[in-house]
Amino acid sequence: MKKSINQTIENPIPEKPIQYRLKQASCITVESALRNKVNLNISWYDVHGDEQSQKYSISAGSVIEL
Repeated sequence: MKKSINQTIENPIPEKPIQYRLKQASCITVESALRNKVNLNISWYDVHGDEQSQKYSISAGSVIEL
């Protein structure tokens, strides 16, 4: 008797540089700003219209362009 196993492999969101995600962003949320680090959550809509998000940590002194 054979058992079949259904496995679901989720495709993770490919890691992209923050500048790339900022250009796509529909929403940028500052999740925390502690000591010398700021944590951001950047959301955007993919080609299928589904909302995606990715978290980034930025060190003190970093410069990003919006």
